[in-house]
Amino acid sequence: MSCDQCEILPDGLAEVSVLYISAPIEPAQQSLRRILQTRAFSVTEPFDRVFRAEIDRTSLEAMCENDLDSFSKRVLQDTRTLLLPREVTPTIGELVHMEPLSALRARVRGEQMLQLLREHRLTTFFQPIFSAADRTVVHAHECLLRGLSPDGSIIAPSVMLQIAREANLLFFLDREARLSSIRQSAFHSLGKSGKVFINFNPTAIYAPEHCLRTTVAAAEQSGIPRENLVFEIIESDSVTDTKHLVNILNYYRERGFKVALDDLGAGYNSLTSLSQLRPDYMKLDMELTRGVQTDEYRAAITENLLNLAGRLGIATIAEGIETEEEFAWLKEHGADYVQGFLLARPESHPFKHTT
Repeated sequence: MSCDQCEILPDGLAEVSVLYISAPIEPAQQSLRRILQTRAFSVTEPFDRVFRAEIDRTSLEAMCENDLDSFSKRVLQDTRTLLLPREVTPTIGELVHMEPLSALRARVRGEQMLQLLREHRLTTFFQPIFSAADRTVVHAHECLLRGLSPDGSIIAPSVMLQIAREANLLFFLDREARLSSIRQSAFHSLGKSGKVFINFNPTAIYAPEHCLRTTVAAAEQSGIPRENLVFEIIESDSVTDTKHLVNILNYYRERGFKVALDDLGAGYNSLTSLSQLRPDYMKLDMELTRGVQTDEYRAAITENLLNLAGRLGIATIAEGIETEEEFAWLKEHGADYVQGFLLARPESHPFKHTT
């Protein structure tokens, strides 16, 4: 059984739609009238304080992208909208459940994300993770999400994630990112000897036995040994259901994969969850490693975390290494692996000198 939530993309916007919209206050209502008269084919007022506008997709996208910035968040939330195909007459039930303008705006902006996903315009960059004992040895490559604009320019992951969250498309983006990482790692022959780290957002997974089926199938088809694939939890601070997260990690482990906990020390309560999560790897966030050799507080915390990981048998990766001094301190204090711009930046092709 497939998971419709993350495998079947929702329908896109109609080429021409009818927009019903009503603002909570008169100034906003008048602003909407002016915007619609500029963007829409026709504007009427079939009900008191409710506009009906016939508008094409391009104009609707332009309105949501360019015309609403002067509205406060409260007005965007309290303005009610209903978007229907032109040939559909609204029912009482649909009018009662009109959505906020903020939600419509997010949905319209999400059309760009849907198009990106439909056209498979996701790609993967690779950043190596080196042995701290010998920085010429690449232990693993981390797969990092990037998007491609129609003109080929790179779209930053933060931009895609923000749009996906607002438009309720995080499930689809996370799934496609995992599949892209596995496919491109196999294409570059990664994972035959070293590890491959693949990020995933646990809030984008409802039930692992359904939502992760395609991920496991892609891993099997890739030919990469399962023990060389490490699924890395990102944005653990947004996880409120630890039991659900443990179920996801157990699903991965039971199928032979490794798991990693990202950004330890970034401000969330992951340390107290170690006894439940029991990752194979834990990453020390750059907020801890940056300037660790000169900051006694960071140094004390980082040293304690490294010692704790050693006692628990968890391999440690120090992120964000940008200076020789940071690298030397972390190597001296027992970090197993290191990652950062000092050593290598993310690139579209993997670091060449992997051993």
